[in-house]
Amino acid sequence: MSSKNSPKIVFANKLLHAGYSLEVNEQRLINLALSKINSKKSNPGKIVIYPTEYAKCFGLSKHSVYEQLSSAAESLRDKSVSILDDKGEAVSIPWVSNATYEKLKNQGSFITLEFSEEIEPYIFNIEKNFTRLFFHNTVKLNSLASFRLYALLNEVRNYKNYKRRGSVVLNLQLPEMKQKLFLSESYGAWRDFKNRVLLPAIEKINAHTDLCVTFQPKKMGNCITAIEFSYIPQSDGQHIARPRLARRPKVKKGTDKEGAWARENLNRLGNYELLNQNENPAFRLAKADIRRCVEYAKILGDDKAKSYYSHQLRN
Repeated sequence: MSSKNSPKIVFANKLLHAGYSLEVNEQRLINLALSKINSKKSNPGKIVIYPTEYAKCFGLSKHSVYEQLSSAAESLRDKSVSILDDKGEAVSIPWVSNATYEKLKNQGSFITLEFSEEIEPYIFNIEKNFTRLFFHNTVKLNSLASFRLYALLNEVRNYKNYKRRGSVVLNLQLPEMKQKLFLSESYGAWRDFKNRVLLPAIEKINAHTDLCVTFQPKKMGNCITAIEFSYIPQSDGQHIARPRLARRPKVKKGTDKEGAWARENLNRLGNYELLNQNENPAFRLAKADIRRCVEYAKILGDDKAKSYYSHQLRN
């Protein structure tokens, strides 16, 4: 779907950085409701959502969606957001004042949802300091981590000071990320967090949105304290320009710096290829760039990438 025709989800950045935990159907219900309102206007009151449109939006079975929606509406009434007020103090506010599953004769089943008065300043009459997402880019993000990470990355999408050689680069502190995602202590170890939360979230973002993301953990001493994310933003329906490649550093072969250079350029060309293939599945890198990728893969000892690009050279 073109972004011109896609509904938008808009919320204040304070809400983006707030602490909350939602199940996937609750988050979907919130997102679909947000896509139906005008963030520049006041709270319209009740928002009606039909099971058939919910199923169609999220690619779900019509037979199972009724129970999912009913359960999500009921549980959403008890869900709140921990957000910093103007004094910098954390306050807990409810998402909704009402969320009810109704079934009326001759009208069928539907959800009526109304956002709470307390949350109004963060989703209505918004003029500045907000993040905008196109709804169609969020529908396949089936976890809180994938949705919240996608939103956090988009916050800085249009800021010049986050742009570096055609990519958007953002550093997020690890403790802050875990706090935003309401993660339990079971994800305390970096390995668990990476394998069970971060990698699945990035896989969903890369497969189903307009971003293609890579990341690099940052250490302080022996501890990983932050993550550097890098992505190339895509404009729907437009050809993505080839990124500039980093110059080879004047270092000896086999050094860490040579490996970092090769990894950076391999990621840039890989992201460029994937983004264009989202628009045109027949897209292929130029032969010169395929040869570069083979060389980068050899330097890195990346047999999978080497095999992939070598196969392209032979065809």
